Amino acid sequence: MATKLKKSKSYQLKWKVLMTILLFLCAISIFFCGVVAANISKRWSGDVVYTDEFYDTEEFYVLFSDLVDRAVQVSIYYQNEARIAAGEAVDRQELIGDFKRYYGIIDGVITGNTEIKDTYDGLLIYGNIPESLHENLEEYQYLVESRLPLYYKMYIQKQLDDYKNCQRQLESSKNFLYYVEDENGNVIDGNALRGELGEQERTIVLSSGFSSNRLGDNQYYFSTYTNPILEKSGYKVFAAIRDPLQPGDEFYDLWQEFGFVKHSFPILFIGSVISLILLLCCLVYLMRVTGQKEKGGAVQYYLVDHIYNEIHLALVCAFYFFALGGGFALFEIILFGTVVFWNYVFITILCVLYLAVVAVSVSYLLSIARQVKGKRFIRNTWISVTIRRVTALFTGTTFRGWMVIVMLCYGLGNCVVMGVMILAPYYNGWKLSALAGVGLLLFNALCIYLFIRALRSLKYIMISARETSKGNFSYQLDLSRISPSFLNFAEDVANIQDGLKNAVDDAVKGERMKAELITNVSHDLKTPLTSIISYADLLKKEELSNETAKGYVNVLYEKSYRLKQLIEDLIEASKASSGNLTVTKMRIDYRQLTLQAMGEMEEKTEAAGLTFKLSCPEPVFIDADGRHMWRILENLLSNVVKYSMPHSRVYVDIFKMDGFGILVMKNISASPIDFDETRLTERFVRGDESRTTEGAGLGLSITQSLTEIQDGTFGIQVDGDLFKAIVSLPLWEEDEEEESAPLSQGEETEEFQEAETA
Repeated sequence: MATKLKKSKSYQLKWKVLMTILLFLCAISIFFCGVVAANISKRWSGDVVYTDEFYDTEEFYVLFSDLVDRAVQVSIYYQNEARIAAGEAVDRQELIGDFKRYYGIIDGVITGNTEIKDTYDGLLIYGNIPESLHENLEEYQYLVESRLPLYYKMYIQKQLDDYKNCQRQLESSKNFLYYVEDENGNVIDGNALRGELGEQERTIVLSSGFSSNRLGDNQYYFSTYTNPILEKSGYKVFAAIRDPLQPGDEFYDLWQEFGFVKHSFPILFIGSVISLILLLCCLVYLMRVTGQKEKGGAVQYYLVDHIYNEIHLALVCAFYFFALGGGFALFEIILFGTVVFWNYVFITILCVLYLAVVAVSVSYLLSIARQVKGKRFIRNTWISVTIRRVTALFTGTTFRGWMVIVMLCYGLGNCVVMGVMILAPYYNGWKLSALAGVGLLLFNALCIYLFIRALRSLKYIMISARETSKGNFSYQLDLSRISPSFLNFAEDVANIQDGLKNAVDDAVKGERMKAELITNVSHDLKTPLTSIISYADLLKKEELSNETAKGYVNVLYEKSYRLKQLIEDLIEASKASSGNLTVTKMRIDYRQLTLQAMGEMEEKTEAAGLTFKLSCPEPVFIDADGRHMWRILENLLSNVVKYSMPHSRVYVDIFKMDGFGILVMKNISASPIDFDETRLTERFVRGDESRTTEGAGLGLSITQSLTEIQDGTFGIQVDGDLFKAIVSLPLWEEDEEEESAPLSQGEETEEFQEAETA
């Protein structure tokens, strides 16, 4: 029992919701770990994963080689500011090439027959230049004479700026040590001495065609290092890295960042793996319990489960394709973005897209799980449905299928026979054409016969349906006379007929049992109860000296009489609800009948301190049964006396509306009506839930049943403590044939008194 309860708890909605939330939290954790890992390692190109030492990373080599290049620029190429200002560091070919590119000059006939002076202030012309190019020559000569000198000065200024910038970077790098030797081994520049470089573990010596590398185990990087300036000179560059690194430059910052990333990666990886394991566990749990409220229970399908599985898979793949493209684009923007605010915005968008992918994936997997558990995965494929429909079309299991087959066969047969009949004469086949004509007539005659037979089958089915509608359930439809095209339809009609027959038989049997039960029980209960009441009455008449005994006799008499009323009410309610009461309608004055009923209840209403206010602007004659109407009014007035607030007024309105005579009785309830008013017409429901008043809760139920068997309606409305009972009955039509005049007030009273005595 405990095991079963434990299993059922795992299928509760709260656990499903909890696991779904946990699944998405794990997905968010994986996304967070991935984004953090990508963000802190975006500048390391994967080296942080594959290398153990900072000095083996590509980022270190790039920074080191960049500083070596700047050392070569400063010490070998530029040397000093005076040399740059004198133009000795100018690369003529580079200067003229940049000048031509800047002004869009294309080499051709003019540049091939001219040469720029060494002073960069004029143009030397040699060779023959066509007259058609003289205008272009003049423009080129103007640019060289007027713009090239200025560009030359700009070029020198650019070299000076580059020289100063290289110097600043070399000076700001505290951990990069270097010096440069000339061809004779003399130190010409640097920021460290030979002895200081020799003490460092990671050093390098570079010269034209020579490299000595002690920066680490990876010898490839600097063995392929090239510098055109160094190759053309006879100089050597000695460079090294301090060990340990000192704070204050980019080397130290990179080393610190590498350590942080290197230590963060295992934590992020372990967090991602744990989140992934939890996510898979939650997914397995949800796939196991999805669509069910208990183990082995019926599978509940959702809207997404009705999509064909192939279409569902195609939609999911299309969404994946869209999400993958958008995700890569956003990821690239995030990695290379420089504005922090927009990076956060794009990360949020990427997270939403990622969660949408997770939600679509989970929804698809849960849909597959529900269909597999319900054994409808294969049946819910478009291919399977198509095969079933085609099979049903050609097996005759549907009327539509037979009609399609018949129409196709009829049209194809006529086309083939008519084609033979028309084409045969062109090939001298007159006999074949005549034979085809005869065949066409016979074929159509056969089709007409089958069509008439099918219509005859439809006639038999219609006759069977008509007999069933008349209540003749003994009529049997002969299925052997039905054509195959209508056979399934005929079987359905026959099954409906059998089902209705069984239902009617069960209903008749139940009504018969109910009537016998009411008759037998009423007789068996009322006979001994009458004896009890009679003997209790005799005891009351006896002169008993014991006052306690007298009290017991009075209680016995009251309770037995109340039990008698309860039995009579119960029997009457059963008869009324089952329709076993006869209804004899007549012309009744609604107002006079209400007044008589109020007069009969005068003593009780006065004892309750109630005042009745009757409003009837015009005579209202209804078509109803007098005995039943008397019981209706008696029940309503009894209900008012029992449950109205003492010393209050009761309003009774009688009027006509839409062919009905309507009586509305309104009173203020003594106790709050804090439940649905529609329950008051149910059996054994009382306005006083404490049951301190008389009654059995059958009065309003009997009133409703008696009103309905007279083709009327009974309703209740509650507005706060205001209780309103509404009885609507058809009006008496004046053009009806009346066998006698309307009953007078005395005759009506006499008849009602006889009915009450009965």
